[in-house]
Amino acid sequence: MTSRPIYLCLMRHAKSSWSDASLTDHQRPLNDRGRAAAELIGGVLSVRGYAPDVIWCSDAKRTRETAMKLIRVIPGAQQVLYNPLFYHASPQDVFSVCDGLPAPTQNLMLLGHNPGWGELFTHFSEYDHDFPTAACAVFEAKALPVTNWFRPHHWKFVDLLLPRPLA
Repeated sequence: MTSRPIYLCLMRHAKSSWSDASLTDHQRPLNDRGRAAAELIGGVLSVRGYAPDVIWCSDAKRTRETAMKLIRVIPGAQQVLYNPLFYHASPQDVFSVCDGLPAPTQNLMLLGHNPGWGELFTHFSEYDHDFPTAACAVFEAKALPVTNWFRPHHWKFVDLLLPRPLA
């Protein structure tokens, strides 16, 4: 019997609205394009077999809304854990958070913000590619140790989902 592969998805939040100048950066919601893009990416993740079982997410409004749009279209992705440390986190911040947690045993999504998520994508994939809103990079686990599992050499880059070409 073959075990199911474990996928790690690094996703940047979908496009946010700048229409209300009274809101702080942390409070900005998604705009219509962002809501549609999040659902599109969620559908593609499901169809391609990468759907996350668990989403670790920044606590900013636009990332929370992105997560909610994703789980509307991804069967089984019902666990969303919000982490304020993911709000504008650097790659080192994300490494620190993940180092304190056990290796995933099911598909995991980390949902956050640029520039940190774009830098993580480049670090893990070794591709220097733009990481626009709603971009989602997918990595397959090679062999995960119990600790220090969030390291590029434990993951193989398999896909980059960008909303504009998929629409």
